[in-house]
Amino acid sequence: MLGEVTGWRLIGSVLLSLMFPGFGQGLAARRHRTLAWALADVGSTFAIIMSVWFFWVAILVRLAAPIDAYFCLRRHHGPTQRTLPAIAIVIGAIGLGYAQLAIEAFKIPSSSMYPTLVIGDSVYVDKLSVRWRPPERGEIIVFTQPCAQVPYIKRVIALAGDTVEVRCNVVYVNGEPIENELVIESDSYKDYDESSRAWSARNTSRYRERLGGHTYETFHDRDAPMRDKQQIADTHDFPKRDRMFAPSCQQGDFYEPKPGVKKQPVGTLVVTKPVASPCEQQAHFVVPANALFVMGDNRNIANDSRYWGAVSLDAVIGRAIGIWLNNPPNGGERAWSRLGSIE
Repeated sequence: MLGEVTGWRLIGSVLLSLMFPGFGQGLAARRHRTLAWALADVGSTFAIIMSVWFFWVAILVRLAAPIDAYFCLRRHHGPTQRTLPAIAIVIGAIGLGYAQLAIEAFKIPSSSMYPTLVIGDSVYVDKLSVRWRPPERGEIIVFTQPCAQVPYIKRVIALAGDTVEVRCNVVYVNGEPIENELVIESDSYKDYDESSRAWSARNTSRYRERLGGHTYETFHDRDAPMRDKQQIADTHDFPKRDRMFAPSCQQGDFYEPKPGVKKQPVGTLVVTKPVASPCEQQAHFVVPANALFVMGDNRNIANDSRYWGAVSLDAVIGRAIGIWLNNPPNGGERAWSRLGSIE
């Protein structure tokens, strides 16, 4: 047993309750409250993988626990406990360790995933489940980009052994078109230029796709609907018949591979119809073993597998759970309505 908690000792106990909910309640010998707060803290942290909204539950627990601890300690006039605070610290440490191992925050730096994810969105990434359940078609993942060796976020379009082809804005996986429909012919969004630190409007067209049980929207350039009607090829079609080599870091347009980087799995290109109209299937990319083919939802500007190739499964950091904060740079309008799960 220890003496009563007053003065700076009281303040220190309340602050420790902020990090380890239940600590102050334990000092005050409030057994049930100690366990309730400690378990609420670790439980809400564990549950973030199921829904990003539990992040805010965890924040509320962390804020409310020290307030309750303060009143418990002020009302407690007897000797204090050692065992119960230690239990709260152990349970809290488990929660903190789990958070470090299983969850990571990632802030969206560019417009390549518009309209699903916008600049300033902060997403939580589930790093744990990908260890026993590989990414699936339609999911959004964070991975180490094989050429630049920095984290990227994109949508999984195809898995190892799948074939991928893009013709006239339509993505084909294993010869079947991804369900695709025009939503808004003339749309726009605000993009941020880091060099000028300014926002500017970009014209676009908006489509809706369905893949692997996920329904999401994509951006294309403003003229895409017109080209669809006239059956005109798109500059972002893939593979290009005048560049019949599999995209990779070695042959891509953007980066040179860094020394010492693990070798990137490279797929193959197969010509299926030597003479074809622009919108017909004519050549596809075969995703290599233990790899994924990823694309940005902003198809007109995304830097993705069409240009630098496949992503190794070993490079996957985790799957995006949801948006927990929206804080755009340099005067961008904050949108609380964006918080929540993502498709």
